Amino acid sequence: MRHAVLGAGFALSVCMAVLSFGCSSPPPSANSFSEVYSQIIQPTCSSDYCHYNGIGLRLGALDMSSKVIAYWSLVGQPCGGPSCAGMGVRVVPYSPENSIMYQKVSEATPSCGAQMPANPYVLTLKGSAVFSGTALTAAQQQLIYNWIKEGAQNN
Repeated sequence: MRHAVLGAGFALSVCMAVLSFGCSSPPPSANSFSEVYSQIIQPTCSSDYCHYNGIGLRLGALDMSSKVIAYWSLVGQPCGGPSCAGMGVRVVPYSPENSIMYQKVSEATPSCGAQMPANPYVLTLKGSAVFSGTALTAAQQQLIYNWIKEGAQNN
């Protein structure tokens, strides 16, 4: 009887250890959307002049005012607005080269629209998105590239 109780106790402790280990989630990838949003989108793209809540179709209809809205507005979504509508998908998981977002931050002449980010003050004065900002650093571009290449997960 004593061996049965000890055996059951041991089995229970092993199950608890396996369950607690198996249920813990791994830390987010260094190339996570959380990193893309906090390091790039929030400080660079989401302002009162650019990709904000309530932005109209005339200006691309890309709302990135929060992490949740930005993710759902980017991944798998067709481009909107006059310069890119019908020209592709904003973020194509596993394919940065085919993602308009990556093209717009990494190429001087993307397949549609202007290079980003734009300078919001020039944008409001001129009324166009002709590239006027400071280009993203190579490390920022690489972070976006890696996030998309790894599947554009919402992590």
